[in-house]
Amino acid sequence: MIADTSFLIDLMVNDPAAVRKATEIEKKGTAISVCAPTIFELYVGVALSRKTETETLKVLSVVGSLPQLPLDFESARAGGSIFGARVRAGSQIDPEDAMIAGVAKVRGETILTRNLRHFSGIEGVTVEGY
Repeated sequence: MIADTSFLIDLMVNDPAAVRKATEIEKKGTAISVCAPTIFELYVGVALSRKTETETLKVLSVVGSLPQLPLDFESARAGGSIFGARVRAGSQIDPEDAMIAGVAKVRGETILTRNLRHFSGIEGVTVEGY
């Protein structure tokens, strides 16, 4: 399962729904991983923060122990195709979300997110909310 940025941010602020979902996933023994575009998004937030040291520690405390998935050639190709198809269809998707979806599609992983609509309707990508 790939954690979307929204899920990780919600964990960092101790959102009850995200904490419950993390506990539920842990009890099932399902691994949660994080991919490179999510790391990018989190560190954009750190750079824009007034408390960069505090935010860096929060990010590291949440993602430091998670398996990290790269944005490799196949994932980037899939993400680019997803992004292009959305643009062509007149619907929007953030480039980072398209990349996350590309990683998930190539690896056959589910995306765990609060923002289900960001990933809805992408063929070959499964999403799970909380």
